[in-house]
Amino acid sequence: MITRYVHIFALLAFLTAMPLVALDVSSVKQGSPVRHGRTWEQRSEFESPVKEGARLLLRVDNGAVSIHAVAGDRVSCTVVLRAYTSDESEAKRLFDKFQLSARSVETGGVYLTSQSPQRARHGTNLGVRFQISVPQHFNLDVVTQSGDISVDGLLQGDARLTTAGGDVRMGDLTGAVHIETAGGSITLAKVGRDLIARTAGGSIRVGDVKGDAFLETSGGEIATGEVTGALKAETAGGDVVIGGASGQVVARTAGGQIQIGPSGGSVRAETAGGSIRLQGARGRVVAETAGGSIDLLEVESAVRASTAAGRILAQFTCTKKSFGPSQLETSMGDVYVYLPTNVPLTIDAAIDTAAGRQIQSDFPLNIQGDKEELVPSTLRGHGTLNGGGEVLKIRTVAGNIEIRKINEASLRELQQREESTWKAWQQRRMEKDRRRQELENERRQRRQERDEDQHEQ
Repeated sequence: MITRYVHIFALLAFLTAMPLVALDVSSVKQGSPVRHGRTWEQRSEFESPVKEGARLLLRVDNGAVSIHAVAGDRVSCTVVLRAYTSDESEAKRLFDKFQLSARSVETGGVYLTSQSPQRARHGTNLGVRFQISVPQHFNLDVVTQSGDISVDGLLQGDARLTTAGGDVRMGDLTGAVHIETAGGSITLAKVGRDLIARTAGGSIRVGDVKGDAFLETSGGEIATGEVTGALKAETAGGDVVIGGASGQVVARTAGGQIQIGPSGGSVRAETAGGSIRLQGARGRVVAETAGGSIDLLEVESAVRASTAAGRILAQFTCTKKSFGPSQLETSMGDVYVYLPTNVPLTIDAAIDTAAGRQIQSDFPLNIQGDKEELVPSTLRGHGTLNGGGEVLKIRTVAGNIEIRKINEASLRELQQREESTWKAWQQRRMEKDRRRQELENERRQRRQERDEDQHEQ
């Protein structure tokens, strides 16, 4: 993934150098250097009229970017340069080497570029910060080679944001969003159309999305609100928490829990180490974990669930038309199944190593094997419900199997079993989020202090 980001930013650097057709050149007003303790600061400002629905193109090699959506028909920008030196002549030399270009383009938008001195060196003595205001009905195309990107206010347009190193934060946006960062977290509010968000290292958190969503991180949690479309969420390490989706859902993690809300399409949930919980799915469900429990509530179609170590709990709210061939399989754990009373299907249940474990069913089953035998033996149960139909296959190597009719009493029992596992997890997650925020604030503070110390040295 890191190699891919290198190629991306190399391409962006090439595109930055390409000329754009320009109309009137926006006036850039450069302020005088002002001393602040052991540092010097200089501000450059420009303002340009724009057309509603046009675009801000920002290509900078260094600096944090803060964008505010406000009422009006102009783009204004303040570039704050801070030289970390007490020597005025050295500060002026750094300021003079900073190149800023701002101009209007024929589409009615603004093209802004900058180049910092010593860009090839690590730990330059010049800090850069862009503070930009754009109209509320506007589009963004922003690239910075170093620094955070933040967008505040309700933006009615599309946004493409790219940083080679930093966090990305954004408020509500009515259009499509495409975000790439090679190192940092991504935090978004509501998105009005499709969303693509990728980071090589950090969490991804987003509110509701009115479109499809593709979310990918090499290390961190993924959390979403409701997605009106298809959703694909993949992380190499962290939990995946999805509020729900109207379309197909694919959720994968190499190490963490998966929790998915109501889905209007099929669901595939895979984790190499953690539990899976699904609340409502109209389409086919595939849930696989190498170690953890699987809870599938209110599923309407075919199910394939497997875990190497953990219980499986499955509540079917299916009909004759919606139910399909299903399989529930665990190596070490119990299996609890809740079925409606009026659906025709065939049950094929087995405990490979019974040793006193049992198959209990509210439906009539033909049980083969000794229920009381305490030595390893196979216990099988077979039965046809409402004349029989598609097969529900239930397997456990070492665990009990319970098959219940859905009624008021069994639903209370189901809720108790489900809450016993996930209520504690929710509390741990809330505590984890609180601690994560504290650590994030501490990290930013340490980074700021470290940068200031390096500049002073």
